[in-house]
Amino acid sequence: MEVKIPSEKEQFCSCPPTGYFDNFFTYGLLVVLSWAVPWSVFGEDCLPGGNLFGLIILIDSCVLIGLLVSSIPLPKLPPLPPLLGMLLAGIALRNIPVINVASYIDTNWSATLRSVALTVILVKAGLELDAGALKKMKGVCLRLSALPCLVEAVTCAVACYLLLGFSWEWGFILGFVLGAVTPAVIVPSLLILQGNGLGIDQGIPTLVIAASSFDDVLAISGFSVVLGVAFSTVGSTEEVGLTNASVFTNISTNELMTTTSSTEGGDSNAGELALMIFRGPLEMLGGVAAGAIIGIILWYVPNGKQKHSTFNRTLLVFGVGILSIFGSRIAGFPGSGALAAIVAPFVAAFKWNETKVSVSNNMGVLWKIFEPIMFGLIGAEINIESMDADIIGLGLAVLFIGLLFRTLTTFAAVLRAGLTLKEKIFVCFAWLPKATVQAAIGPVALDTAKKLNAPEEIQNIAEQILTIAVLSILITAPLGAATIGLSGPVLLRKQQVVNEGALPLNDQTAICRLVEQERRIPADDGSETIEL
Repeated sequence: MEVKIPSEKEQFCSCPPTGYFDNFFTYGLLVVLSWAVPWSVFGEDCLPGGNLFGLIILIDSCVLIGLLVSSIPLPKLPPLPPLLGMLLAGIALRNIPVINVASYIDTNWSATLRSVALTVILVKAGLELDAGALKKMKGVCLRLSALPCLVEAVTCAVACYLLLGFSWEWGFILGFVLGAVTPAVIVPSLLILQGNGLGIDQGIPTLVIAASSFDDVLAISGFSVVLGVAFSTVGSTEEVGLTNASVFTNISTNELMTTTSSTEGGDSNAGELALMIFRGPLEMLGGVAAGAIIGIILWYVPNGKQKHSTFNRTLLVFGVGILSIFGSRIAGFPGSGALAAIVAPFVAAFKWNETKVSVSNNMGVLWKIFEPIMFGLIGAEINIESMDADIIGLGLAVLFIGLLFRTLTTFAAVLRAGLTLKEKIFVCFAWLPKATVQAAIGPVALDTAKKLNAPEEIQNIAEQILTIAVLSILITAPLGAATIGLSGPVLLRKQQVVNEGALPLNDQTAICRLVEQERRIPADDGSETIEL
């Protein structure tokens, strides 16, 4: 029996509408309600010029433009990540006259919402760390996770010190911001290649996807510790005059302590010096210990047999993450919060068994909500008029110098992984994209500086870090997606044995199943593959 497909006119005129027009009217109504419902509750704040009006327009625009960007047809390439459209929407709504509604958004609201979005990322990262896989990864994945990130952080710190005049601690802050790769770009691109049978026998997609999670955790942890050290020496403009503010930007920590010793007693200075030396390790150990204790508590509360245990566990890990991030700042140890937010769900998941996946999926739903908020708000932090062309040029130089050393280190990390030269080059390409972590932690230094009312010079450095973080997203995210999509078919080997019951390649669920079925990572000597 032949099925007649209704024409566009019939779809539009039918009641109710069907097809494309059904979606158009549905989403159009949701957009209207996204403004009308808050307006009915909060009133004038949802009218032009109000804080909530700016937020609503920003979020709606980010969702729409993100969908449009991801829908751009790119032959033989994976789709562009929606986060690019969201970031561009935020920049446009801040800097284009007439539509610059993002300027209405209260800075405290912006900082708080971005911190909550960061919490979602950290909790999800902790849930997705696989302890069993980590034991079986051996050296290759550990090297790929740690070495490129650390080398890029050190390289950027040196480049910042020489080119931008940053102190060492601020150079390392930018280094760890830039040191992470983004699963948001890597995973979809590699799943498409894996669905086409490329690199599966060598375990390359699984290797890169697994290592990217650990790479992000390392970068966030390093950033949090160095951030705590940097701001432990920064007072407010009321406490230190602007004449002394340049101390924090032009001298190293040791020089700073020498300056302090000339004005304070020797005993006090010795105590501050000891605190400076041990602050980083203490914050790291404190965050890990607090997260581990909370995680162990979550083994037993709630009980796994409880009716709504999955939902309650989601609420608990999310609540613990928010408390860790905001509570650590109030306590004066901001570096420990991010570590606790990662470690608590990681430890808790040891005893959660099958509910771990469900809790992670729930956090994924939360991320879908906060993704346009975070990328839109970070774009709205960029003020093009205040940008210095020289700073942008030097910032790009720092970015590309870091990428160069990262690429060389990545190649060295997979030397004994049993891969061909072409496959090693592909891993180097796959290890370039940046987006999610940069958007999450890029503005944190600036938010902290504003809350502490830090000297103007400190806030200027934090703004430069944010600008360079945004540039790294705009450059490496589309470049990385295109490079992975174009180089994969050329550099990776086709799977030799194809199962007869293979699922359709355009079925995303099928591709995800393939990931679970083919979780293999090359051993150090390349002699065998390790089943995860």
